[in-house]
Amino acid sequence: MKTIESGIRGYSSDFDRPDSYYEKEGVNWKDVAKIKDRSTALYDKRWQAACEVIDIVARKVGIDPQESGLWLYGVDWDSKAKLASSPLADKIDEWISRGGDKAKLKKRISELEAENQVLRSLVGK
Repeated sequence: MKTIESGIRGYSSDFDRPDSYYEKEGVNWKDVAKIKDRSTALYDKRWQAACEVIDIVARKVGIDPQESGLWLYGVDWDSKAKLASSPLADKIDEWISRGGDKAKLKKRISELEAENQVLRSLVGK
């Protein structure tokens, strides 16, 4: 369940256990620690890969990930509007909307070129 904590969106986890959970008898804590470390390493590798993908997308839309800092990977939470936003997502929206304008412009140019051909053919006759 997503919650709001300290003005930002937070998440809860079933693995955030109380200290009493770790006082169980008959548990091989050495093996548990190995599994935990492997899970943490897997999470860390996935985080690094996700950052790399975000960096690639950022470069495509004109954001330099080397100069942007960690804000590129975070989410801004507007508690009044109850909306999440991201500078990267905002830039992508801007980039896509300009792409739509380019498509309209290309279509209009094609129409004008067709009109021009018709007019040239009429003048030439």
